[in-house]
Amino acid sequence: MDLNALIDDIANRADDFLVEKSDRKDARAAIGALLTTDYPQVAAKDRPRVIGGVMAVLEEEDFFGTEFAGDSWNDSDDDEAGE
Repeated sequence: MDLNALIDDIANRADDFLVEKSDRKDARAAIGALLTTDYPQVAAKDRPRVIGGVMAVLEEEDFFGTEFAGDSWNDSDDDEAGE
């Protein structure tokens, strides 16, 4: 089985089965459940790689809404601009 193709397939279907799962822990569990039901032929040793691969794709696509970097509550940049 081509694990990279499987990772891409699951990541492409994420909008369908991760509805209202913005929490990464819940998303990992849902991906694991999907593997169990839809892809029982995936070996236990390969499951962490698939789950991690799907999560990496979703993170790259900003699936979890992490568009802000750094401390959004820190306004020290404003203080420096006023000096």
